[in-house]
Amino acid sequence: MSIQGYSHQRGWISLFPSLALICTLAGSILVDNSLVFSQGTPVTRASHTRDRTRGFIDDYSNSLDNEFHVPHQPGDQAHGDVGPVDGKTLRPLIRVFSDNLTQLTYALNEQISEVPGLRQSYTEALRLSGTAVSVNKYSEKYGVDQTNLEQLKQLDADWRELAYRLESLRGVTSETLDLVKGVNDADHRIRQLIGIQPQLDRRQLYLKAASLAGDLQNLQEDIAAELGSGQDAQVYRRLVSRLRQVVLNLIAIIRDERSDANVIVEEYKQFESIWSPLVVKLRGEDDRNIERGIRRVSASVSEIHQLLLLPQKMDQSQFAHLATTLKKDIDEFLERTPLILVMHLPKSKLALSSADSFYVACAQFTDVVKRSQEQAEIIEAFRRIEVAERAFIDVYRDVDSDKAVSVLSRISQTVSALRSSLHLQRDDFDSRTAEELAASIQNFTEQIEATTKRWLEVERHSFTQDCLQDAGDLTDRAARLHDDIVTGKPHAELKGEITELYETWRRVYDYLLKCQTEDRQAMGRISSNLTPALVELRTMILQ
Repeated sequence: MSIQGYSHQRGWISLFPSLALICTLAGSILVDNSLVFSQGTPVTRASHTRDRTRGFIDDYSNSLDNEFHVPHQPGDQAHGDVGPVDGKTLRPLIRVFSDNLTQLTYALNEQISEVPGLRQSYTEALRLSGTAVSVNKYSEKYGVDQTNLEQLKQLDADWRELAYRLESLRGVTSETLDLVKGVNDADHRIRQLIGIQPQLDRRQLYLKAASLAGDLQNLQEDIAAELGSGQDAQVYRRLVSRLRQVVLNLIAIIRDERSDANVIVEEYKQFESIWSPLVVKLRGEDDRNIERGIRRVSASVSEIHQLLLLPQKMDQSQFAHLATTLKKDIDEFLERTPLILVMHLPKSKLALSSADSFYVACAQFTDVVKRSQEQAEIIEAFRRIEVAERAFIDVYRDVDSDKAVSVLSRISQTVSALRSSLHLQRDDFDSRTAEELAASIQNFTEQIEATTKRWLEVERHSFTQDCLQDAGDLTDRAARLHDDIVTGKPHAELKGEITELYETWRRVYDYLLKCQTEDRQAMGRISSNLTPALVELRTMILQ
């Protein structure tokens, strides 16, 4: 489809208020698609040196190797190797697991520039490497106690999820997969020694299942509001109600630590057997509000599917549906965006060509889905949608229309839904995750400041004023960073902010270690949450 044809078919010419505007915009027709795609490309991915990667791992490790922890005293029941666990055999295995995971993290760092979608797995590998280093330090210092065993259980669940993602990621080298196998072997030997089955992340499963129950409740309300009390609506509502009961039972099973992982999987499969045919019928209603509810449920279902480490499935009917929805979203955006507003955009000359490229990429994706069963070909076609979307958003993000901005947001959500259905990880800066991290960091810094004030009202030190000043600065910097991420401040400027925030936290942390009042325990709890969140956001921004 030509750009000129696109402009006529999509109704742009009828919106032009004058021939002068047509002439002004006409220059964009001559812009080559490759130029359009070059606009709004993601932040360049750059691998870190091993020293910086090691620094990230150490930062995670130090946040988890809790310096506020009070060591067990000789004679304490929890001190030393517990139960039937052979600590002398286990401790070297923990060290092997930690060392292998660190080597894997180095290898992932070196491939960030070559493997699309690796960023998220690399960040998770950093976090897990830090945790493993911390667990190793703890076991070497205090022996294997109950705290250690609980950490190993969680490590097993987290590692198995990361391994699942890495083994499914296209482009990862065979050498890297060999490193994954090495960590798997060490993890398996640790499980055998401490006598546990392969673990699932029950906490995350519980949270996602609870979210799914809420999503189903909202979907049921959407069906009632949109379809009334007709026979089809009643059938849909009954099925959704049944699904919600299945999920509530799933939640109860997850909470019961005695329940086997296989029981959890079977209950989830019962949900899936009802949901899969229902979603096809609901989409046939072609209702935007119901579609929004379906997406929320599908997103939660996809996350649970991954947490259960189930084989990934490619639903091509869903791909085609989402691509069609995306084209409708683009149409609606163009209809809601007066040309006079487009003319005032900084990149108005790219307006037509970016819209055309995006629409064509969606059409090509639909064609590929219809004629091909090859996963690689479908993913390649989707990557073209991603590139076109970034260029499109880059041109239109500053349009002065609330209605248009609302549709623009929906376009991004549709692309995210398509990415999720393809089981792909984000390859660009994930602003949504960054916003969530920044919000949690702001909350924790406010808690730190309040706890610091309470401590220093009881204990007076020569550094009291400096400590209070730094604690206040910490809160202010965290709030500013949160605001700047939400408002879309340029990525390059965020780098300086996160670095300054992190260094301020280091100074405050050194002061807090001197606390000897009852506030020490609260400081340790808050710090053990704040530092990993800071390191994760810092890793995201500095990549």
